[in-house]
Amino acid sequence: MRELVKLERNRSAAGFTLIEVVLVIVIMGILAAVVFRSGQQVFQTAEIEQTKQEMDALAFAVAGNPDLENNGVRSDFGYVGDVGSMPPNLDALYTNPGSYATWKGPYVSNAFTQVADDYKKDAWGTTYTYSGGATITSTGSGSNIIRRIASSTDDLLRNDVAGNVFDLDGTPPRSTYGDSVTVSLTIPNGSGGTITKTSNTDGGGYFTFDSIPIGNHDLQIVYTPTSDTLKRFVSILPGSSPYGNYRLPQNVWYDTTSLGGSGGLTKVTGSDSLMADCHGFYFWIENNTGAAVDINSITVTWSGLTGYYRYVTWDGTTVFNEVNPAAGSGDLASFTSLQTIADGSSVRIEVDCFKANPTGGPFVDVENTTFTITLSDGSSFDVTLGACP
Repeated sequence: MRELVKLERNRSAAGFTLIEVVLVIVIMGILAAVVFRSGQQVFQTAEIEQTKQEMDALAFAVAGNPDLENNGVRSDFGYVGDVGSMPPNLDALYTNPGSYATWKGPYVSNAFTQVADDYKKDAWGTTYTYSGGATITSTGSGSNIIRRIASSTDDLLRNDVAGNVFDLDGTPPRSTYGDSVTVSLTIPNGSGGTITKTSNTDGGGYFTFDSIPIGNHDLQIVYTPTSDTLKRFVSILPGSSPYGNYRLPQNVWYDTTSLGGSGGLTKVTGSDSLMADCHGFYFWIENNTGAAVDINSITVTWSGLTGYYRYVTWDGTTVFNEVNPAAGSGDLASFTSLQTIADGSSVRIEVDCFKANPTGGPFVDVENTTFTITLSDGSSFDVTLGACP
């Protein structure tokens, strides 16, 4: 028994065997490798997130931060909103590229003032790839990280603006006065200055501009004979086509001249016009009968065109909405509610959404067509449309 105890004591005193030491070293190496790899992964994730945040800041510098608003209107449109073009490179976000008067940068901040180009490099120190397009790319991680600024540069630079101009009581200028209404839109010209685009309205007061960059731009409407002037601004979001109704501060186009017809209501001369998409039309009627007139239906008749309309809108209120089937030539379109036009008032009527079949199908352009309008009070007149613009 004493010999066994002694043997155990001798074995304990001898320490670890070589195999045990090797096993401990191997296990420690494995643990160290796991910890190192985890640390690398955490560090890589942090660098990716840091780079994505920097790329967001660059994208906002180019096209503005959509979350920045003033009184419910977007207020930040970045370099594009001020200059009217894409920046040629990232340098233009920090330094005025050509003494541009409209440039209001810097649009991006430098994290380290002692490193002049820090804002142009990702978390791995690699310069971002950008050459004036709609994307910014980071390659420092070994794979591409792409930040899209917009769907395309067209969404930032080539938007449409449209509207209608009326006088104080809602009367359009008609063909008689349309060429006397000047609509001006001032936008940055892409090279540090501004340019003013001008247009006259059609008889229904409609105007349109194309190739407009994002931003808040000044709009001015002038009725030349009386110098009646209306000043507004238009907010252009990426890929948008904003439309607005604008009223002059005076009644300058009220017309008491009877235009004929079998009933008491008359069409405002020259007020008939195509809708912007050419799939419908609108016109104005006025009441000079000396009393209010109630209308509960409309009948539209035409020839030479195969089409069916879904909507009738009375002064902004949809009074007919039928899709199965829609109304065709000569069909009675009954209103969902009685509409009243007061004596001395004007009302805009829209007949819209023409399609090839009573239950749908492709849209149909209604250009170069004459429509005969008959209202429930017996008033009847023609609406003659030109070609799609």
